[in-house]
Amino acid sequence: MMAVATRSRFPSRQRGLSLVELMIAMALGLVMMAGLTQIFISNQRSFTLSQALAYVQESGREGAAILAREIRNADYWGCLSEATEVVSNLNGGSGSDLLDNLTMGVQVYPDTDATNQIVDGSHVIVLRGIDANNPIRVNRVPSGEAATLEVNDASSISQGDILMVSDCQNANIFQVTNNPSHNNSDQVVHNTGGTVTPGNEEQDMPKAYTDNASIFRPTVVRYSVQFDEDGRRALVMERLQLSNNGGTASALGDPIELVGDVRDLRTAIGLDTSDAGAVDSWAAPPAQDDANAANTLAQVLALRVSLLIRSQDQFAGDAPGDYCFPGWLTCADAATGLQTPTDRALYRSYTFTASIRNRIYRGEG
Repeated sequence: MMAVATRSRFPSRQRGLSLVELMIAMALGLVMMAGLTQIFISNQRSFTLSQALAYVQESGREGAAILAREIRNADYWGCLSEATEVVSNLNGGSGSDLLDNLTMGVQVYPDTDATNQIVDGSHVIVLRGIDANNPIRVNRVPSGEAATLEVNDASSISQGDILMVSDCQNANIFQVTNNPSHNNSDQVVHNTGGTVTPGNEEQDMPKAYTDNASIFRPTVVRYSVQFDEDGRRALVMERLQLSNNGGTASALGDPIELVGDVRDLRTAIGLDTSDAGAVDSWAAPPAQDDANAANTLAQVLALRVSLLIRSQDQFAGDAPGDYCFPGWLTCADAATGLQTPTDRALYRSYTFTASIRNRIYRGEG
């Protein structure tokens, strides 16, 4: 019987692709790769921009929070009604504006010193007052003419310290000329002469302070935008050395960085020209050497501050983005304050207004 040939139910196996099929597959693959690449680049740009925006927002909020809190607490002199009632017994002309104006609670000025680390043209904020923590009680003054205060505990006081004595009616700033902490003495001497700097111009007090008086430590803090050794800008704080520093109390301490990548700081001062306890007008701060600066700054009830923050990534955007600084300008064009950076970093200005509450409360009283 003859065998009948049968056709296999299974097709022959694929032995390869034709050139046309291969070219079509490669074209489709390239289209898919191009789409995926575009998605990746777009996501990367979005992530970079979001990261830059988060950085400048965090920096701006932190800088604004720090300065607003410090401005609100400035010009505090204990139970005295205002700083003008504080008399400085220190020698003037020490060469330190920060020290010579110890009773100026708030000082704001544009920086014009090209030799310091402060960004030229940016504004400087100096805040003064007293540290009300742990006051030292005065027991008595041995005699009306004595340059000595007997206190309950002088263990924390050293020669060269600058202090303030106050009884809520009078107050005097003086420099300690003895060393009670080393001599186990409870007498604080504020004589003229000696080796301390700047020293006391006079030893007389307006009254013989008694047990209703206390001794406090004055504070002077300066806020500014400065360059570091790498040329990076930051908001920094410097505290004037008013405690013993080898007998000299006129040097600023090392700058402490508070917020990085702060490019600029500008201020406007709110003036109470009518003595009504409210801001009547806003103005630019006076120059540091303005003869009338002290009188103008004594009328300040509030500060308007604008911080310019820059992202760390200088390629955060596809192109340079315009920004408005200071933040209270209209910035319709370059003539009204609109600025264009030279890089593609993200720039944002953060603006706030802070009242000097110690002055507001005085006006209410």
